[in-house]
Amino acid sequence: MTSTQFTALAELLRMRGGASQAAARLVLVDGVAPAEAARRVGIQPQAVNNVLNSCQRGIALARTAAGI
Repeated sequence: MTSTQFTALAELLRMRGGASQAAARLVLVDGVAPAEAARRVGIQPQAVNNVLNSCQRGIALARTAAGI
């Protein structure tokens, strides 16, 4: 995913910013493993998994809305 796509996804999902969003960006844009992203931003791995699950739901809904 590109940085522009992630920014659009974050806006679509109304992400509040902070560590969870930073971790999601590391995983989805930079290709960092979720556990490493959690370590880098100082949150629990489960929090990263939660935000990634939200992102995947958002992507699926956006694809459905776009007819993809």
